[in-house]
Amino acid sequence: MLAIPCLPALAFLLPPPLPSPSYPRARTYMVATSPPATEQLAVRGVSLQLRQEAMATIDSGATVWDAGRALSQLLQRAPALEGRRVLELGSGTGIGGLTAAACGAHAVLTDRAAMLPLLRANIRANRLEGRATAAALEWGDAADIARAARLASPFDLLLGSDVLYAPEAFPDLLETLVRLSTPGRTEVLLVHPLRYTESIFFDAAFEYFDELGRPEEVEHAIWATRLRRRAAQ
Repeated sequence: MLAIPCLPALAFLLPPPLPSPSYPRARTYMVATSPPATEQLAVRGVSLQLRQEAMATIDSGATVWDAGRALSQLLQRAPALEGRRVLELGSGTGIGGLTAAACGAHAVLTDRAAMLPLLRANIRANRLEGRATAAALEWGDAADIARAARLASPFDLLLGSDVLYAPEAFPDLLETLVRLSTPGRTEVLLVHPLRYTESIFFDAAFEYFDELGRPEEVEHAIWATRLRRRAAQ
């Protein structure tokens, strides 16, 4: 597991595991559940159907959040998704990966194993089985990372929406991004609400990735940050 914020210079792909610093843990709040619903999203003239499930906590991935909608809009404006290999982390309902697939990419939608039934249902509902697949991926788990990589790597683009909400997960998230990316090739697009802890993650990520332009406020208090895996020296 990578340590943040102090990471040593790369000698190989990743440094040996280091003890992680203590971060304030993200609070998980119980919320009132609501009946499952389907959100319709227009993607280049096609209506994408996104089934949601009742939320048990405020950080549930079973619903569509504003950062996911913003990610979908950014992907629709991307000029060259056709044929690209894309992996979405923390997919939840699959809004990012399904948008990429609807735009012609080959997409791997990943999340914890409990989310796979919802992801697979949304892939089937949109008849995207030929362009999208779902896989379990626990951040930082070497076996999960290797299985996901075998599905479609080398990846051109790694996606995530609202995946920076828990600072204690940053080391595992960064390790996953590093292991799934190819130096000099893979880009990363993260869309995230402003929570004031993002700099902890990005300060560490800049050991491995170059920033592509300045972060962009794509919606009120929702930002998009683009990175590219630094070419091997």
